[in-house]
Amino acid sequence: MSKQTSEQRTHCDTGNGANRIDRLLTELRSQSSELERLHAIYEELETRNGLLHNEVLRLKRAQRTNVQDFARVAAVLLQISRAKGIALDSVTLDILRRRGWLPTRNRAGVRP
Repeated sequence: MSKQTSEQRTHCDTGNGANRIDRLLTELRSQSSELERLHAIYEELETRNGLLHNEVLRLKRAQRTNVQDFARVAAVLLQISRAKGIALDSVTLDILRRRGWLPTRNRAGVRP
């Protein structure tokens, strides 16, 4: 009887081992599929990141150009104001001072 029990155990152990291997292979396939899915998402995010980076650079260039244009307009506005003797309103003067485009005090002591 012990011989038969031993054979049954060996057969059961082999069956359990095969089941375990099948479960592990199934888990490995599942993880492989998940890894492929995550890799595809990563590539998509990498592409989006590149596009966003380019958009940030474009916006920075546009902002720099806008500031340069604004500075030129402010300079002409100051020239006209001084040439015509017309004082600028306080809000405009505050903006120009904040930007550093207007000295804190005028040399002649007269408001532009």
